[in-house]
Amino acid sequence: MLKNVEMGLLNDYYGGLLTEYQRDVLVKYFDEDLSLAEIAEISGISRQAVRDVIVRATAKLTEYESKLGLVAKITGLMSELEQVIVSTDTETADRLRKILNEIKEL
Repeated sequence: MLKNVEMGLLNDYYGGLLTEYQRDVLVKYFDEDLSLAEIAEISGISRQAVRDVIVRATAKLTEYESKLGLVAKITGLMSELEQVIVSTDTETADRLRKILNEIKEL
């Protein structure tokens, strides 16, 4: 399950760097939880071809994250911000929560 969440997050951030077809297959596999056979049937290709697309696309996403580190940086900053929210007064905490929610929507 954690792998699915991680890949979904990487696809959200870096999916624009993949082809539309690769993004579509990853969404079906990780977000919609379709099997290789289901994706193959929908796409009109073999299960092995679907698997190859998933392997190549996830390798690219992992490479992008290892080089750019955007997801790690953003999640780290959000975690720090949540800790600050807990330790501040109500008015400031409310303002920080609003900022945090805006960041999460990006």
